[in-house]
Amino acid sequence: MFNKIKYPALNAKMKGMYTKNLNKDELDELLRQSNLKEAISILKSKFPNLENVSENTSRMELEQELNNLFIDNIIKLSKYLNKDEKELFMLFLSKYEINIVKNVYRNVTTNRDSNRYLKNVNSWTSRLFKGIDGINNVQTEEEFLKIIKSQDYSYIFEEYKKDDKEIPLEELEVKLDKYYFKNLYEAIEQKNNELMDIIGTEIDLLNITWIYRANKYFEYSFDEIKEILIPITYKLNKNIIKELINANEFEEMKTIIQKTYYKKVFTEELYIEHDINQYLYSKYIKYFKEELFNICTIFCDINLIDIEAKNIVNIIEGIRYDLDKTEIQKRIII
Repeated sequence: MFNKIKYPALNAKMKGMYTKNLNKDELDELLRQSNLKEAISILKSKFPNLENVSENTSRMELEQELNNLFIDNIIKLSKYLNKDEKELFMLFLSKYEINIVKNVYRNVTTNRDSNRYLKNVNSWTSRLFKGIDGINNVQTEEEFLKIIKSQDYSYIFEEYKKDDKEIPLEELEVKLDKYYFKNLYEAIEQKNNELMDIIGTEIDLLNITWIYRANKYFEYSFDEIKEILIPITYKLNKNIIKELINANEFEEMKTIIQKTYYKKVFTEELYIEHDINQYLYSKYIKYFKEELFNICTIFCDINLIDIEAKNIVNIIEGIRYDLDKTEIQKRIII
């Protein structure tokens, strides 16, 4: 059902879209700029649709403009998919819906200034996630629960409300992530080997990250850590998971990881997130270039566009605050 996409036009479309991405030389050129005016000028020459971006544009406004371009690309690609492919694509994209739900719920329950944090929500909900359209306007927890009531993941919130429990944010967010990855992996399992590799790898690396954080910052027990992990092991077996949970520090975890498929992923404790993102980027770019006419290619393309947007923001913000170029470079995935 999810094997090869039969439409050559989709391959041509993705190739055309990818040539518009910033390559390494162009990212380096952007990074070399000494002030925002020059950097923004280069950015607009590459992306004419960013005409509203100026040197005075805030980070939030820049993210919103890039976000609109991102959604445009998603909609263009989705037009080439058949019904089954589109359903899988929307399941993959639901990670962005879940991120919206997390942010809105955090805003509602912690009384943050939602106007600042939720500027991009309306673009997503009005164009893609119409089932929660208007969620950026909710003011109370009751309004939030009402608007997500028809969504499959609402049961996660209902489990707490049923027992009249306060919903712990960290626990809730972990459960939402587990819900997403479990559903997506089950949808592609044994149907597309390339997608299984992408999603399985993401799950393994996320579980490693959660184990590290649980031990370092929360001092969870063995059973508590096992409970938060996504119940899927791709290239990690149960014995390795057990060893990682029992590890006392990062260097001990790193030694254990050396025995696994991911032995080349981790370098230093300070760069765990960057190392993971860099490894995943390499996998995305490999499949994007090699697996033409494959649904996996679309997933990789979207991930690459997402990474590009984060690279742009990191460079522009680094220049804005006059950070050392080597420090900015450490935040770039390429």
